[in-house]
Amino acid sequence: MSRSDYSWIYPSQTNDGNEAGSLSAYRRLYHGIRAAILDGRLHPGERLPASRDLAKSLGISRNTVVTSFDLLTSEGYLETRVGAGSFVAGSLPDRDMHADPDRKSPTSKTASDRPLRLSQSVKRMLEYQRRFPRFRVARPFNPATPDLDGFPFDLWARLLRRSWRAPDIDLTIPDDPLGLPLLRGEIAKWLRQSRGVNCHADQVMVVSGAQQALDLIARALVDPGDIIATEDPGYEGIRGVLASSGAMVHPIPVDTEGLCVDGLSQTRSPARIVVTTPSRNYPLGTTLSLARRLSLLQWATSNDAWIVEDDYDSEYRYDGPPLSSLQGLDSDNRVIYVGTFSRVMFPGIRLGYLVLPPTLIPAFRGMRGFADGVPAPTAQAALGTFFAEGHFGSHVRKMRLRYGERRAHLKSLISETAGDILSVMPSDGGLHLCARLIAGHDDITLQEKMVKAGLDCRALSSYYHDKSPENRENLPQGLVLGFAGWKKNALSESFGELIEIINRSN
Repeated sequence: MSRSDYSWIYPSQTNDGNEAGSLSAYRRLYHGIRAAILDGRLHPGERLPASRDLAKSLGISRNTVVTSFDLLTSEGYLETRVGAGSFVAGSLPDRDMHADPDRKSPTSKTASDRPLRLSQSVKRMLEYQRRFPRFRVARPFNPATPDLDGFPFDLWARLLRRSWRAPDIDLTIPDDPLGLPLLRGEIAKWLRQSRGVNCHADQVMVVSGAQQALDLIARALVDPGDIIATEDPGYEGIRGVLASSGAMVHPIPVDTEGLCVDGLSQTRSPARIVVTTPSRNYPLGTTLSLARRLSLLQWATSNDAWIVEDDYDSEYRYDGPPLSSLQGLDSDNRVIYVGTFSRVMFPGIRLGYLVLPPTLIPAFRGMRGFADGVPAPTAQAALGTFFAEGHFGSHVRKMRLRYGERRAHLKSLISETAGDILSVMPSDGGLHLCARLIAGHDDITLQEKMVKAGLDCRALSSYYHDKSPENRENLPQGLVLGFAGWKKNALSESFGELIEIINRSN
């Protein structure tokens, strides 16, 4: 290489734009030589200067040059020839992939120029991606926000530390894809006592949340072209994860008695799975009546179908004890029960569970090994102890009283100050209220205005399956108002802002 100045090979910046000064000297030289090789300034077979000469030219130590050359040689960028020195490798198949974009030829394309090829699975999923705004800090009236101030995080931290003081084999080398035995046993006990679920620990699978539970169910039980029936309105995230399997998502209307079971007979073929929220539809809050529960179970047996019972926040019922589960009525093992701790505790815990019919346990155990193996055990161990020492039940009872007061406060705000604008729909629990708009307002337009004002309010019509422009006028207009995460004075202040926005929209 007949060059007298090698300063260009010891850059002030790396080829990704980062300051080279933050790198060690040998890494800085390494990045400079590699970039020169990949963008063509150093050619295959070209000889590099001797390490002593290059060190003197750049004003760095010879050891720095030798270390850089060794690393480049081990990665295949350089070749060493005994007695001759170091040369640029003759074959570098990834040259064009890593070329400096500022030096590319006029006909070359960057990754952003090339058409992106996504799988059909992802394309189907993205059709249902949530369109709600995202605030970095939870704002009124987000319907999924619990009261984080009410959770005993100091206690939780102590339980996490205790788990690691003398960890047992299940924690250090977890090998059961279903989850830690302690937690599964406590979940089964809680569900039997509080929800009337007919289960034992061997049927419980710990997952990272309800979304993963649905993903596993779809992988195990659904083939492309199968029909999955979902509630309409319903949580859009459910439709997205199920649609990725290639299934046809078919909406079934919900009325004052819950899912309209008769609608299941209107599909071109029997649905493979029905996903329902019998304790409380999201977002309407309606409960599936006993007559329809029995009818749905009979339908599943007659059509060799599965029922997924999504029980997302049944701990919070204010007009009596929690309702018994649909699974508890199932005598034919057709119901897969899904629950989550994100709302009853805090969203970041990322833990939920499945209660599987016995016949599905081997398949789900094996499949989980190919998904994410074994769920992370640390939080599981702490949660198992949180249950076993009675903290979970105590927390639920405390928060049920607190949320009940906030719910009553929001209902009184609506009836006393906005009775001519909003009408609260009947519901006996949950972390939100659903209120119909009495006047002729467009809830999507109102949601956009409220977001600009810093209110995380949800439009009722956005939860319906068919949101096409031609169907917009047929959809109920309303607001979904979460109350759990804010004190009464914050609810009063935010509700006043909400009403002002609605009045200005007239």
